[in-house]
Amino acid sequence: MPDGMTKGKILAVDFGNTHVGLALSDVDRQVAFPYMTMSYFCSLVKLFAKLKSICDQENVALVVMGVPLGENGLLTPQAERIRAIGKKMEDALGNIEVCFIDEAFSSFEANQFLENIHIKASRRKKTEDEVAAVLILRKYMDKK
Repeated sequence: MPDGMTKGKILAVDFGNTHVGLALSDVDRQVAFPYMTMSYFCSLVKLFAKLKSICDQENVALVVMGVPLGENGLLTPQAERIRAIGKKMEDALGNIEVCFIDEAFSSFEANQFLENIHIKASRRKKTEDEVAAVLILRKYMDKK
């Protein structure tokens, strides 16, 4: 079923180098909330199981993953890696579609936002991925 016809929340995923930031929409897909930051030093299988549990618990109908495209809009090596992870994630989640949106500079923007509201640098690192996921989700919802 195409996204526009699916009911349920949207889960945004920001895949960093060591953490995964998550944001969640409301049921009406109007508001984006920070949800959590997870470490993924564990296997991707365990990470996907945790994400499946979150999707089931929160009635998630769509997952949006941020993909860092290059300046020319082409896939970077990091973007290719994240798209491959997203395809595996979609298989693990079963009937939940995973789509991709350009997230270039979302981590930078998240860090700037946290700095502007005077969050200490030590605490910023812990919430940056969640805020980046909110920005990804907001960007996706604004396009719909």
